[in-house]
Amino acid sequence: MMDTLWSSRDLALVILLAVASFAYTALVGQLAWLFTGIPGSNLIFTIGHAILISLALLIYQGKRWRFFLQHILFAILIIPTYLQGTPFEVLPRLGIVMHGIQADILFNTLYGFFNERNKLVCLSVFIAVEFFLAAPFINILWFSLIYPPVFVTVFISTILLLLPVIIVESLIGGLIGYKIYQRVKKVGLIKDKQIQKR
Repeated sequence: MMDTLWSSRDLALVILLAVASFAYTALVGQLAWLFTGIPGSNLIFTIGHAILISLALLIYQGKRWRFFLQHILFAILIIPTYLQGTPFEVLPRLGIVMHGIQADILFNTLYGFFNERNKLVCLSVFIAVEFFLAAPFINILWFSLIYPPVFVTVFISTILLLLPVIIVESLIGGLIGYKIYQRVKKVGLIKDKQIQKR
């Protein structure tokens, strides 16, 4: 069976992880912006998303487009939340889709390299840190096209203030995501992908 074919298990994992990310967003992730009204303040709760993102990319085991589809579903699900703009604004959510394709291509390309060397913990941490350092940058570029300069300036200032928190929570989230992946693998829900030498 080729890697490009999708099994029902793959689709179920994509949907499950998109819904888990939405649940975290609805219950925790959107609270900072909801209560303060400060754009970008949601990144104070990076750890939960870092866990789910590193776990997802490890579970997909280098298979293309699963993470991208997960991000499309996630972007649709969070339309009524404050995660990426005010509720029911569709355009700000396109930044999530753009970042999803970038992350899918980058991390699934690197998966084989880290898996061959048995360094998936390093990949997990790298995934979480790079993802949450790149996300604000992509959002700044995207927001500058759809929001007024004052909004973008406040967003940039908030990101710069939260940068140490984002980095620390991403590191911890990447490690926790790897530990969860190890547990799920031990139980037998995930089989190791065999790397074929070409």
